[in-house]
Amino acid sequence: MKRSHIVEELAKSKNGGKSLRESLEKIGLNLPAGRRKAANVTLLTSLVEGEAIHLARDFGYACETEFPSRQVAEYVCRSQCSGDLLEMQRRKEMLIAAKQVIKEFTALLNQDRSPLCNSREPPILEPNIQRHLTHFSLLTHGFGSPAICSAMSALTSYVSESLKYLDRHFPSMQSPHSSSALPHLVPQAIGSKGEVKVVSTSDTSSALIKS
Repeated sequence: MKRSHIVEELAKSKNGGKSLRESLEKIGLNLPAGRRKAANVTLLTSLVEGEAIHLARDFGYACETEFPSRQVAEYVCRSQCSGDLLEMQRRKEMLIAAKQVIKEFTALLNQDRSPLCNSREPPILEPNIQRHLTHFSLLTHGFGSPAICSAMSALTSYVSESLKYLDRHFPSMQSPHSSSALPHLVPQAIGSKGEVKVVSTSDTSSALIKS
């Protein structure tokens, strides 16, 4: 165990805070009494940073390898999908939008450079947001942001599996971007001779495609 962890364990023991302050005063360091009680005490405050970070990593591994993303996605889709094609299209668009929001949120948290144990990496984010993330990290002893990222990863997997389910069970459903993929071609009604008439939106002329 690192020396810093031993000091933190001492601070948590009975009368440990007083003993620690007296020991630090002997070498010229002053630790104000009651400083740790500025925030509400939680189970996380009983963990040293090394323990909290280890817990976050184990939680992340469990989310990545054991969370039943596919099973949950299929269950929810079966219970929410009525079979109406328009409704399924709308649901697919919402899932794609949700995936983008999760991506943006996770990207921000991955730039968090709150100090952890002896690590002091240079900040990436602006001070006005980094200080709030640092405050949260200190309250959770380093567990907070990594754990949230792991949960977001599980949520992303759930959304991806939901999209796969819709693609499998509604193959005729157009992608929300498919109409803009070929903006110059808009299919029209089938002609009398089994020909499909396609109108160009960039040109008023029409073409005949043999079926």
